[in-house]
Amino acid sequence: MISRRQIIAGSAGLAAAGLTTRAVDQGLIWPFERPGLAAWDDWPRYQGALGLVAGALLAPSPHNSQPWRFALGRGGIDLFEAGERSLGPLDPFGRERLAGLGAILQTLMLAATGIGAVRLRLAPDRQAPGHIARLALVDGPAPPPHPLRAAIGRRHTHRGEWTGAPIAAATQAALAAASPWPDVRVMLFTAADPAGRRFAALTADATAAIAGDPELQTASHRWFRHGRRDEDFHKTGLTLATAGLPRLTRIADTLLPAVDAATAAAHWLAATREVMLPTASLFGLILVADPWDRATALRAGAVWQRLHLFATAQGVVAQPLNQLPEMIDRERALGAPPRFARAADALLPDPAWRPTFGFRLGHADTPAGRSLRRPVGEAIGRPARLAFEIEEERRRGLGLPPQPGGDFGGVDMPPAA
Repeated sequence: MISRRQIIAGSAGLAAAGLTTRAVDQGLIWPFERPGLAAWDDWPRYQGALGLVAGALLAPSPHNSQPWRFALGRGGIDLFEAGERSLGPLDPFGRERLAGLGAILQTLMLAATGIGAVRLRLAPDRQAPGHIARLALVDGPAPPPHPLRAAIGRRHTHRGEWTGAPIAAATQAALAAASPWPDVRVMLFTAADPAGRRFAALTADATAAIAGDPELQTASHRWFRHGRRDEDFHKTGLTLATAGLPRLTRIADTLLPAVDAATAAAHWLAATREVMLPTASLFGLILVADPWDRATALRAGAVWQRLHLFATAQGVVAQPLNQLPEMIDRERALGAPPRFARAADALLPDPAWRPTFGFRLGHADTPAGRSLRRPVGEAIGRPARLAFEIEEERRRGLGLPPQPGGDFGGVDMPPAA
């Protein structure tokens, strides 16, 4: 007859074996290769157009959805919007998706410095609005590597606890001047100032609204990867390694079964209230006149990437906090009273300027983890459209100049403080 002690011992043994199996499968004991992280090391291995794409793929995107697809042709690189990577009701107008595309365009331009001369054309095909840009490789000397180019592979979103230490005034001034366009502005708030406290309160309120909405919970949870196999398969989305959790908490969560959307939303709300907002040094908003204009949304994303790269070069960590703009979009899509849009007016010196991107800045004792990325081979789609090659050949044959480049603000950035 089996004794109670034997049953308990056997159950404990099975539990220990199960945890060990789970730890091995999650990569905590045996260091598996991580194809979803290889892109961070691959960039220097590529040359020419592939090198430009490899560097651009390290750009940020909403929920790490990576809503882009490239096509390589003989004369350059085409960038397409991948609508299937939508955030759904979290981004009903595609505003955040376009911001991600603007960030990758800015990264592409920075990656090109030191490699070759390029010419950018925005929206090259008016019949295909999802064709975002074409980067043509042209004859001419390569511009020198931009000072921020080296930060492309070091830029990571930090979602953890920060120190709250102040950011130097000169660095703040340079960050506030990150936009080269008069229709895109950067506004910063010191966390302890009334405007900073107001931003934190509105962000916490918007987070609670998102976390309490089952449709938004599901849309957000779609992009969370709890297990190693899931991460390696998708190579997109958010992970426990990039959630900003303390090491022991992250290990414990990695061993546990995946949580449902409602539980994940509750954890995110608690982290926002208890960790992200209280430990920031600065809060900020990117302001525009029309958040839902496609070209404006692209420029706003480019400004965020410029700002984040400059912050990285200065040893400052950064994280988007887009809950307020997301709830403004949500109310607009539902035709609900614009409670959050009206509340945002208290933050703005001129209500004609609207928030399209929120963030926090500060200092941290621990580095941010690497986020997942699709490699070059998975981000390149069908060949570039032949019509563009034919058009360029025709212009050359007629002795006409090449098509002019679009205005994307170049790659200038305020000097490092």
